[in-house]
Amino acid sequence: MLEIYMTPLQHNMNPLHFENLLRLLPLPKQDKIRKFARREDAYRSLIADILSRWLICDYLGIANEELQIMQNAYGKPILQGNEGLHFNHSHSGQWIVSAISNAPVGIDIEQMSDIDLGIADRFFSKQEVRDLREIPLEVRSDYFFELWTMKESYIKAEGRGLSLPLSSFTVSKQHGHIQLDTENSFQRCFFKQYTPDPLHKMAVCAQSADFPEQPRFIDFDELYRRFMRVNTTTQ
Repeated sequence: MLEIYMTPLQHNMNPLHFENLLRLLPLPKQDKIRKFARREDAYRSLIADILSRWLICDYLGIANEELQIMQNAYGKPILQGNEGLHFNHSHSGQWIVSAISNAPVGIDIEQMSDIDLGIADRFFSKQEVRDLREIPLEVRSDYFFELWTMKESYIKAEGRGLSLPLSSFTVSKQHGHIQLDTENSFQRCFFKQYTPDPLHKMAVCAQSADFPEQPRFIDFDELYRRFMRVNTTTQ
């Protein structure tokens, strides 16, 4: 089982909807979201949590208040009492995305922007830097974000986040085939890329190759209605 959902950013969220959703999150998460200086950042963080929670509740047939989401030593979210269910989310620009699976999974989305490609020298493997420099200049930035999202999805699926150096493994893409080269213990995994729109790059890394052809789309209003229905406190 591997499901991937995407929700567009709600730029002008109804304040009542914002408060209704926020109060259904743990207090530390509420505090974190309220501290964002930019409204859009608060919205992205809120919707990402709600999307993942709704997917878990829907899959397990339980209410949101029954969820006990913890974090491992590296900050990866874990569902207490059901460690065999894996989930992950990401947000950037206009999109919030989430994946749920019965095997480790990581997801990353990035809004493309003007960027100093010298960042690759600091964070990518030597082979990835060579590959990037061999790409025609006019598409080099696109390939940078493809590599970045694939590498981010890998470290999120692996479970140690940025404590695992991005240079400790190599992701390469040739003729549409994605290959992983690493001595890390997390090796048997698969990648799939998605293109939500021309301005965003998105990748998923999973131990299952059973990827959906495309993510499922759910708009914010529908997500709000469905999530409120899985809360016993609203019955």
